[in-house]
Amino acid sequence: MIVRHQLPEVKLTGVQDITPAYADHYLFTDSLPASFRYPEHFTALGIVAMLKGKGEFKINDETAALDENAFLIVNRGSRLSFALQGSDNIPVLLYFNTILCDLLIRAIFYRDVPADAERDIETYDFSLLEHIHFQHATLKNHLPWLINLGSSCSSFHALKADMLLRNLLDNIIAENYAAVTVSKNLDVVKQSTRKTLYKRLTVAKQWMEANCAAAFTIDHVADIAMLNTHHFLRLFKKAFRTTPHQYLIDLRIKRASNLLIATDSPVSEICQDVGFESLSSFSTLFKVRCGMSPTQFRELNRAQVEK
Repeated sequence: MIVRHQLPEVKLTGVQDITPAYADHYLFTDSLPASFRYPEHFTALGIVAMLKGKGEFKINDETAALDENAFLIVNRGSRLSFALQGSDNIPVLLYFNTILCDLLIRAIFYRDVPADAERDIETYDFSLLEHIHFQHATLKNHLPWLINLGSSCSSFHALKADMLLRNLLDNIIAENYAAVTVSKNLDVVKQSTRKTLYKRLTVAKQWMEANCAAAFTIDHVADIAMLNTHHFLRLFKKAFRTTPHQYLIDLRIKRASNLLIATDSPVSEICQDVGFESLSSFSTLFKVRCGMSPTQFRELNRAQVEK
């Protein structure tokens, strides 16, 4: 069940962190005035988003700018404050039922652990997930619907809302499980060091995803990860089983594939749009990865759509 609330209770700086727990899914959403500021509070595991407008959210001393096309996953026990910009803002704070979180975390994290084995997994460590997610179609399309369902007194609508929330929570926990699994590729004994390194690599990887069409150097990406270039290259390959250069090429080829299907732009123009300077190298790399030339790829996919 979703229960609408006022904004969460503010905890004064210096007060001992008491991690909040919710017996139902907690939802706050409302129109707030321009330049609205809300001081720091402690979060449960959940999602922070802007249904309308823009805001600057501070999570554990790191700042994230959110609009209608981005959202932030927050961890249980994190510190969150925000300031809204403009005159027409609707923020959303959605915190998940704590008991349901416990059950799903144990089911996913312990699924490969024998029943009689010692279970030493930190089930509330979601620090690997606190980053901005862009253009998430499922959340963008379903969040207004979820809010409307949560406002309904209908038991059928309440059931649909619970199913949607369960799906969102499943995805979040599964993503964290995947992040924890990948981070173990770093083969660092100290867990806190492994988490820090993985987070830095993930920030750099996401920056590459957002800027893959731009011209930049690996030294610049290493700076974003706050690592020297040699260390960054070695750790990136360990974590993600590919080099930053190969990952960048894959990103550009994937974007080119989408443009070839969705637009009528010339291949030469798409080549430049996705960040390649040479049409010949683009065509060669595309054929290696897709098994056919860009033109053949477009013709094949257009033919399949027309059938």
